[in-house]
Amino acid sequence: MIFSVSQLEKAILSALKVPEVMEDSIRCPVSVDWQVIDQDKHSAVNVWRGQDGGGCITLRANIEIWNQVFKTVPSPGYQSLGALRRQCAEFSLEGDPISIAQSLPFVERLIEACRYKLNNIKPETSWDKTALAHITGKYISISEDDTEWVYSEQGGNVSAPTLLMLHTAGADSRQWHGLMGSSELRSNWHLHAFDLPAHGRSPLPNGATNWNWRLTESEYTKWILSYMDAAHLEKTTLLGCSMGSAISLSLLAKHADRFHGAVLLEVPYCSPGRRSVYLNHSQVHGARLSAAWVGSLLSPTSSKGYRDQAAWIYSQGAPGIYDGDLGFYSDDFNAKDHTASIDTERTPLWLFTGNYDYSATPADSAKVAGEIKGSHFKELHGFGHFPMVESPAELMPHILPALSAILSNIKI
Repeated sequence: MIFSVSQLEKAILSALKVPEVMEDSIRCPVSVDWQVIDQDKHSAVNVWRGQDGGGCITLRANIEIWNQVFKTVPSPGYQSLGALRRQCAEFSLEGDPISIAQSLPFVERLIEACRYKLNNIKPETSWDKTALAHITGKYISISEDDTEWVYSEQGGNVSAPTLLMLHTAGADSRQWHGLMGSSELRSNWHLHAFDLPAHGRSPLPNGATNWNWRLTESEYTKWILSYMDAAHLEKTTLLGCSMGSAISLSLLAKHADRFHGAVLLEVPYCSPGRRSVYLNHSQVHGARLSAAWVGSLLSPTSSKGYRDQAAWIYSQGAPGIYDGDLGFYSDDFNAKDHTASIDTERTPLWLFTGNYDYSATPADSAKVAGEIKGSHFKELHGFGHFPMVESPAELMPHILPALSAILSNIKI
């Protein structure tokens, strides 16, 4: 369906009345202007006045671009403000950086609500929590002197080989709940996931200062191997996503003897530009910005309930944790440092990446796979950067054959 300028304006005004959009708007100190260019004519709508003394931002694109944005299922690159900024040259966002950061949660929510209004979509807001019945949690000491502890979640068959699930930057093991409830995984694997120190329910490491965090590869590696030792996991199979996939490449390259293989989601090659000083800034609500920062990476085809859960996890991170993790993921990590040292004869490797992901794009993951002889790569259509949270049931048919192939080669 092709929408006219007047239809877009009507949808914007209608979306502003949606309760959750209204809640976001009153917390936005920034004036927001929305401009549509149609045959050299400009239509401008001030969608929010902001507060006295606040900044101003302007979203500008031609009518053809806005029609791409508001399709029932927009193409990758048009699904969110974050995607438009990174992938659409015909779109412009004007305003000073702090005003953009302050307004981003509101604008992302408004775009989503407009899409629903224009296409008469009633989003599904529930998500399946029955997986929680199959998960147990406890604290585990990962140091010999019991000074460092992490929160661990486990499930599945305790007599089966172990599948170690590594969460993304700024998040925690709750991201794996959907998969941990899978009957196929519970039957064939002993499932382990844990919150990195200072993440989720794990305490800060000794010597770490509140709200000042910077993850390094050496610390990250140490904590994973220490967890495996503490949990008596001599050898595991890795299932990581994003930052968890990045460190998995390092682990396969440097500690292959500890792993049977890996199935990795959203593997970056290198991903500069993902950090933002406004994720931990005195004039920006960091929790809301973190949720919007990752929400823009999700697939619009995923259920709203699952997308909201993905963003909810990020809204609960302590100040500085997400940005400090991105220091490793976005500033330090480069797959080329590891690809030449990975031997898929020893550790078979599968890579899967969603086509809506602009942080670790399918092209990036394919480049990683191209440098690792014998690895396998598949682009996942209809998935974003967090497939195990967005659509766990739909992800299973993709990853299950890869996990089964690894399982068949494990000698118990």
